[in-house]
Amino acid sequence: AVRPSSATIAAPAGWTLVRRTDNAGPTDSNSLAVYSRVAGASEPSNYAWTFSASTGAAGGIQAYFNVDTASPIEVENGAATVSALTHTAPSITTTVNGAMIVAHFTKSGAGTWTPPPAGGGMPVFTESFDVTVGAGGAGQSLEGARAVQAAAGATGAKTATASANADAGNTHILALRPALRLPVPAGAAPNDLLLAAVAVRPSSATITAPAGWTLVR
Repeated sequence: AVRPSSATIAAPAGWTLVRRTDNAGPTDSNSLAVYSRVAGASEPSNYAWTFSASTGAAGGIQAYFNVDTASPIEVENGAATVSALTHTAPSITTTVNGAMIVAHFTKSGAGTWTPPPAGGGMPVFTESFDVTVGAGGAGQSLEGARAVQAAAGATGAKTATASANADAGNTHILALRPALRLPVPAGAAPNDLLLAAVAVRPSSATITAPAGWTLVR
C-alpha cells in the first residue's frame, strides 16, 4: 500500500502483479497493489519495492502451500473505498471447494485492523499481518487476512474495521486454487517405485498429475 495514488510502483524481479487499485481521494489518495510469485529453492530474507514518490507505504508477505502453482489464483477483485473506518472487499464467486480466501485492506491514516467476521458460510478471518506507518492521519495502514471457504460459491462482501483515523482506502480479495501435495515417503531411494492414489469429487473433474507420473487407471 502506498500514498499518493499517482506513485509508480516498481516490484522486485519475479513478482507478478495481480491487481492494482487506486483511490484518488479527494484527500489522502492511496493505492493497493497485490503481487504473487512461486517461491524458489532459496528465498532472500526480504524483498524491496520502490516508488516514484511516497508519503507513506506499508506491506507484508504471506506464504501458502497446497496451491496450484501453475494457476494459483482462481478469481480476484478489488475496490476503492470511501473515507470511513470500515472498508469492504467485493464478493467473489469460487468454483472449487476448500479455496483459501485472502483479503487485503488499506487506508490512509495510522491504526490497527479487525479482520472480517464470520458470515456467508465462512469463519472469522485470521489476520496474517497488520502494519501501520506514520502517525495519525499522515500514516498508512494495511491488513492481510485469510479464511477457508468450505463450499464453492459466492464469498459475500468482506469488511474489515480500522481502529482510528477514518480515511479513503482500497481493498482486494482473491481465491487460491487448491492443489493436493503428497509427501514422498521418508527413505525413498533412487529406482524405488512410487505409487500415488488420488481421490477427487466430482467425477467430471480433470486431474493433472506432476511431470513424470504415469496413470495406471
